Amino acid sequence: MRISDMINFTRAFDSAWERMVVILFRPFDLGKWFVIGFGAFLAGLLSGGNGFSGSYRGNNTGNWSSSYSSNFSGNFSNNLSGNLSNNLNQFNTQVSSALSGLQTGAMIFFIALAVILILGFVLLLYWLGARGQFLLLDNVVRNRGAVAWPWRAYARQGNSLFLFYLLYLLLTLVVIIPATVVGVVAALPLIRAHRWPEGGEVPAFILLGLVFLALLLAISVVLFLFRELGVPLMFRNGLLARPAFVEMWRLVTRHPGPIVLFVLLRIALFVALFVVSIIACCVTCCIGLVPYLGTVVLLPALLFIKCFTLDFLAQFGPEYDVWTVDVPPSVAPTLPPPHE
Repeated sequence: MRISDMINFTRAFDSAWERMVVILFRPFDLGKWFVIGFGAFLAGLLSGGNGFSGSYRGNNTGNWSSSYSSNFSGNFSNNLSGNLSNNLNQFNTQVSSALSGLQTGAMIFFIALAVILILGFVLLLYWLGARGQFLLLDNVVRNRGAVAWPWRAYARQGNSLFLFYLLYLLLTLVVIIPATVVGVVAALPLIRAHRWPEGGEVPAFILLGLVFLALLLAISVVLFLFRELGVPLMFRNGLLARPAFVEMWRLVTRHPGPIVLFVLLRIALFVALFVVSIIACCVTCCIGLVPYLGTVVLLPALLFIKCFTLDFLAQFGPEYDVWTVDVPPSVAPTLPPPHE
């Protein structure tokens, strides 16, 4: 009998519920709840001078300079010679140009600085999210609320995951940017003509849009599968990102049926979680919208989904059983039922 024929989603759901109850409620520990919530919050980070004021100041300076020049020339034109007036006008023009140049340079500097700071902040979030993935897995699998030990113990895997995400993002841009350029070039004549596609143009643009959406969907699904199935393999077997991705892809190609069903179930769980988050936001008077606190409020639902994913993965064999992380991969353990 093939492994794909033995995948039992009902058992995964039942086991995930029992594990969530054991972790969070047997016994109930508020401190542990907040620590696990911190790991879940970090893990979720892996799954996002201005031009107007500068322009206003530039225009204001130019207007002031012109007004000042006119007033100055008007008030003293009868008392000064034409040469002096021309010299003052030239001087005023040079000062205005210098001020405008300084403002343009300052704007460029601050824009570049803002881009660097935003990029650095995004990279920091990615790094924290990568490290948080292993912090959450350790707390869930070992049923504890710990930060220091798993943060140090899985630093190598977390950094490898961070670099993998950066490389994947770069490859995504390599694929998406040319597709976007093709779409813009195709739409440019229509934009210049101020009209919508007509006749045979409509199917071409629909096809182009479907290809673009298919690319985005494929990129998103692959990244989702690696985060949900590949990262646990990194945690379970001490793998780095590249070999874990290869192992995850091998699993997907060998058992496409259960994997597709798993993705559909996770989409359904995501919709359910969205509904629960709206209800929690209303019940808690919008506390659920506050970063970290919202994760703490939704922690039972988040842990249930995480445990369901791990229980689904464990059914493919001992080397995929994350719950036996402290057992050497060469040993073939049996999965004990959750206990209090």
